[in-house]
Amino acid sequence: MRFSKVPLLSVVTAFLAIAASVFSASNAAAGGWVEAGKRVVFIVPGQQLYSSGEAHQAPYRALDEALQDAGYETHFVDAPGKTIAEDAELIAESIRTYAADATYVGVVAHSAGGLSARYYAKFFGGSDIVDSYVAIGAPQYGSPGGCVQGPADGYDTCMFSEVLTKLNAGEDTPGAAYYSVVQSSGEWADGRLDGGQCRVYVDGVPGSGTGADHLTELEHPEVISGAISAMGRDCVGTFVDENDGDITWPDTLFPSFR
Repeated sequence: MRFSKVPLLSVVTAFLAIAASVFSASNAAAGGWVEAGKRVVFIVPGQQLYSSGEAHQAPYRALDEALQDAGYETHFVDAPGKTIAEDAELIAESIRTYAADATYVGVVAHSAGGLSARYYAKFFGGSDIVDSYVAIGAPQYGSPGGCVQGPADGYDTCMFSEVLTKLNAGEDTPGAAYYSVVQSSGEWADGRLDGGQCRVYVDGVPGSGTGADHLTELEHPEVISGAISAMGRDCVGTFVDENDGDITWPDTLFPSFR
């Protein structure tokens, strides 16, 4: 049997085209920019007021499944959400345990979890480890509700707390991480940060403006799809770069009533 001769350059070109196609498909599944290889995302829930473990993770199942469908390996960080610095240590421990050989590390954090995740990024070197940081419903500049809680019950989230004052001193978005806020447009805190940040606000989330959307947004399709896109560094909202000091805590509260 005789075989026709195929130029080596044609073979190489065809191989590179196939490889590019496969990698592009992987990128599309993950919502935009990703690294090839092991891609791990850590889900950091909000405050554990009445539950922990599986019960505390339940509201995040739709988000978890969407991340897995996009090709990410997911892990929950079972942080109580009350003492920011201590929870940041739990995040660091989880990332050391599950992402030592990862080529991509993402964090998606809800409510108080967004503060501890940012504390990890800013003070524990996480900004040079985490590729994408996505906050959902995080009162980045503080919550009045935190001010009525005791020191061990969430006071860290108060806008006047020592730890939050430290966290918001200087640039909010240091390092190489890509920072995003994706949430209901009716949240009581808008989640803004100075420095580079992708901002995605979704209208029509059930309970918008009443406080109920703080939980219903976790299962809203547009919030979930926006978080997946942001995880891949694809901003479907607006990317803003604000100077340090441009944001103060009164500016971030009750945006739906202004």
